[in-house]
Amino acid sequence: MGSKLLKLLLILVLAFVMWGVYQTGIKLSTQKAPFMQDMISKVKKEPPPSQKQSAATPVRQEEPPAQQQSPSEPAPIMVRVFKMKPTDFHDFLPVMGTVKGKTEIELKFEIPGVIKKIYFKEGEKVRKSALIAYLVPDDAKLKLKYARNKFISAQAAYESSLKKYEINQKLFEVGAIIKSKMEEAELDARSAKAQVDTAKAEEDLAKNDFRKVFIYSTKDGVMGPREAEEGEFVTSQDKMGTLFEISEVYIEVGIVERDINKVRLGQKASIYVDAYPTRVFEGTVDSVYPIIEGKSRTLTAKIKVDNKEGLLMPGMFSRAEISIADLKQVLIIPTSSIMQAGGGKILVPVVPKTTLRTGEDGIQTGTVQIRRVVQGYATNDYVQVAQGLGEDDLIIIETQGELKDNAKVKIVGTEELGL
Repeated sequence: MGSKLLKLLLILVLAFVMWGVYQTGIKLSTQKAPFMQDMISKVKKEPPPSQKQSAATPVRQEEPPAQQQSPSEPAPIMVRVFKMKPTDFHDFLPVMGTVKGKTEIELKFEIPGVIKKIYFKEGEKVRKSALIAYLVPDDAKLKLKYARNKFISAQAAYESSLKKYEINQKLFEVGAIIKSKMEEAELDARSAKAQVDTAKAEEDLAKNDFRKVFIYSTKDGVMGPREAEEGEFVTSQDKMGTLFEISEVYIEVGIVERDINKVRLGQKASIYVDAYPTRVFEGTVDSVYPIIEGKSRTLTAKIKVDNKEGLLMPGMFSRAEISIADLKQVLIIPTSSIMQAGGGKILVPVVPKTTLRTGEDGIQTGTVQIRRVVQGYATNDYVQVAQGLGEDDLIIIETQGELKDNAKVKIVGTEELGL
């Protein structure tokens, strides 16, 4: 009975151990499955040795067959142009200057003295021969009186000696006196005549000195500032004022060095002054100084202006525009449209009228031609074209791309030259 029980117990223990081994095997099989699957997938992905290529051998991939595409033209370049047409072109050189009288006469007494009276005010207009001022005339009157009396005395002495000579001449003719007496009387008459002439010259000098007491206007003009007053002693070196002739005036302007070659005698000029802002005075370049001033490095030029109305006064600040170019019916283009090339060549992009096409949207397209032109008169903004362009040519002034011969362009704006 005991042995049977022991055998049954052993069978149970063995069964339990077998059950544990079975469960452990199941767990191990479930954990190894993903690893094996990965290995299997790697093996499947890796090509067989016969299909492997070395790294130096390029891999040639098959490309899909190319599809034939129709070639497309580049889009037109958008440009702005302006229309060429003959026009009158004027160019002016702006300058600034000061109004000067035609003549500026310094008023000085020729003899020293004390000023008795001054008859002008500063800026007052005076007529020719008008009395301007005079000195105290007492000394001049005395000199004139003395010279006059001396002349009268000499004249009387001459008349007396002349009568004496006539008497002696008659006496000599009848033999009453000797010839030497007659000749002596003749010499006395000649000496008296010389004294008369001397006295007359002294009288004329005294009259001239008396006239120097007075200053008269030699021209129609306007008086400048007074530099002396009544009661002041002056000499021949002292200036008491200035007379400006203003029937014609000059605008004295400065020309900078770079513009000297633009100014010539006879050029027209328009003058503006602040006193008459709506008035334009016309003048001509009358003279150009031959030297350049050291400090300002400018050349002085004078513009002559008719001033019969007397509106322009000496000392006024003025602005002038000298006409340096007056071209009739010429072709003008903006400087910005010029393309500089080597060797001094000047090129201009043009859209010929014959290449223009108008689309359904109303926008014009055309073809570019790069033309060589001959330049005429030029400024900073505009250039005259002497050769190479024609009327109604469209000149490209703005572009959004590179311009070449035969390039297609679309015109988005058209301008005309307005001068």
